[in-house]
Amino acid sequence: MKNLIILLTLFVACIQNKSEDFQLMALSPVTYEFKAGEHKNRIDYFYADGHFSYNDSEYEKLKKKIDEKTASVNIKEYHLYSVYIYKETNSINKSYKGGKQGLDGHNEDLIAYVRYTDGARDIFYITEKGNVVYDAVSNKAESFEFEQ
Repeated sequence: MKNLIILLTLFVACIQNKSEDFQLMALSPVTYEFKAGEHKNRIDYFYADGHFSYNDSEYEKLKKKIDEKTASVNIKEYHLYSVYIYKETNSINKSYKGGKQGLDGHNEDLIAYVRYTDGARDIFYITEKGNVVYDAVSNKAESFEFEQ
């Protein structure tokens, strides 16, 4: 009986951990391309469907998920290529229709900002409540306000 209780506890714990995982989902507008002078630039928008936690293992998961989502993008084609990841809220979700401009003022909902310059990732900020809390390029904690 004791072994059965232990197995049941482990099973429930595994289910809870699995359900807390997050997925990156495309956020409308999925892609925004623009030129700045002679340079072609692009921004992709996603939201985290599910629970995102602020810890090192989640940062690694986020890196992998962003790499998976951007694998089909020819990043070197753009001078600047940026990725914005928002947390899912009542307004930022699969039904979002506010466009790029509708995301202005939602820094509090931003989880991560990633930028590639000429194909090289040079910024990867994890943000919480509008503040950068971790730099995933240098792998160190930070504390400053994120400005778009």
